[in-house]
Amino acid sequence: MVLAARQLLSRTRAALGHVEEGIALMADVVERRERGLGPEHPFTVVSRQLLDAYRSGRWRP
Repeated sequence: MVLAARQLLSRTRAALGHVEEGIALMADVVERRERGLGPEHPFTVVSRQLLDAYRSGRWRP
């Protein structure tokens, strides 16, 4: 639940124009999900895709 909330916070921060903060939050979520769930778990994969979208500038709120 905590990681889901942090992912939502990262999306909110990015949508408000604080993309770097969103990236930092999402990077932490990805790292924790990889450790806890594994790199191939669907939640980890989706989180990594969102982080990649932030970094590439493809993400839109």
